[in-house]
Amino acid sequence: MDELFVPELLSGGLILSYTCNSRCKHCMYACSPQWKADWFPEPDAERILRQMAGKIQGSPQGPDRIGINHGLHFTGGEPFLNFDLLLALTQMAHDLHIPSTFVESNCFWCIDDATTREKLTQLKKAGLHGILISVNPFILEYVPFEWTERAVRISEAIFEGNVMLYQGFFYHQFQRLHIADALSFDTYLRMAGAHNLSRTELLVRGRACYDLGYLYAKQPAKRFFGSSCRTELTRSWHIHIDNYGNYVSGYCSGLSLGDAELLTSLRHISL
Repeated sequence: MDELFVPELLSGGLILSYTCNSRCKHCMYACSPQWKADWFPEPDAERILRQMAGKIQGSPQGPDRIGINHGLHFTGGEPFLNFDLLLALTQMAHDLHIPSTFVESNCFWCIDDATTREKLTQLKKAGLHGILISVNPFILEYVPFEWTERAVRISEAIFEGNVMLYQGFFYHQFQRLHIADALSFDTYLRMAGAHNLSRTELLVRGRACYDLGYLYAKQPAKRFFGSSCRTELTRSWHIHIDNYGNYVSGYCSGLSLGDAELLTSLRHISL
């Protein structure tokens, strides 16, 4: 193959920074508090969003509804670590009429009802359509579950049900286990069993390769000879553009197809 054809994007997200309040064992981008913030420059974000406008496809339920593989999302790292930037980019996307916009968050900031309601209300007024709340045993190590429950309750009211739980299985499981505080991963495994990890959709890349490698059977390198990642590299939905301008297709963390400020030049890539 001498050339890679990259179809026009249909949905995607902006990684505002790789810095995060947590250092989750499964993180495919190895985000952590140790990352230099290097927040997405607003002028760069505006140029990229202008190119994305008109290409991004909204949810089949309508441009004001959200879906994990539709529309535009803001992510990280943890985007709420720089709320002013998140608010500004939300307003940009709204002014550009980009449909089905949402933010992904681990909700570490939902320390009380007033703070949670204030931030979500500001985002709703700026044009954000909804929120994806991350819930799993890895985030539970850093975020008390009662804060996650608060985020869900208030988000449901403000965004009128336009809320996604990723994943809902763990949200309901943590409720059944009467968990309120943060919980170490080892304690969770003792309480619930390792078999539940199949629900996390673990992707063997980023930090997971190191912190969770013991969960996987090892294979010799030749086992993968002849395999192709072309489908992942050319995926047009749920792509990511990071704060350094890298265009990352699919879940190919660490691989960039080029400068996202030159989206039109990424259609054909010589190999």
